[in-house]
Amino acid sequence: MTADTFIEEDEFETDPPNSTGERRLVEGLGTPFPLINAVPPMLAEDPFVQRMLPGLDEVLAPVISTLDCFPAYLDPSTAPMDMVRYVASWLFPQIDEEWGEDALRHSLATAVARSGWRGTARGLELALVPYEASSVTIEESGSVSVSSTATDPDQWPDAPEPRVTVRFTPAGDDADRVAKVIRTLVPAHALLTLERE
Repeated sequence: MTADTFIEEDEFETDPPNSTGERRLVEGLGTPFPLINAVPPMLAEDPFVQRMLPGLDEVLAPVISTLDCFPAYLDPSTAPMDMVRYVASWLFPQIDEEWGEDALRHSLATAVARSGWRGTARGLELALVPYEASSVTIEESGSVSVSSTATDPDQWPDAPEPRVTVRFTPAGDDADRVAKVIRTLVPAHALLTLERE
């Protein structure tokens, strides 16, 4: 009887998908919980067990170290850069390799506070200054209509087309990249005009 192969995946060329490639075995890392201390005395005296368990300790030490440092992995100011990029990729679909370390850590640390301002002029400014643009001026056509009495929606005045004009000075040399970031932050229904100062 032969087995049928339903799925056969090729070997990974370098690292598995979603791997950052930076979490590896740390040479010489000790463990606070040597396995030899957890076995019964009869086994602890066995020469084979004495040779085998230190090898397992070496494999488990990075796992224990990572778990001990887990809060630091979740703090953008202390997390390793590969972890910062990984978490940022969940929140910022427009992330690219040109984001600097300081900008990425700042964006990740302030993401929750800025999320309430997303789609507004203030949200746009908070997202761009100081890392993407050194200065930003925003003009928008936003408006509201109010009435103290009930009215028929068919009689409401036509609202003007939503428009946003953004004048910016890029913090670096790449104004096209800053323009691309601005386009992702401005609401999709608004007509956008970009001007470099």
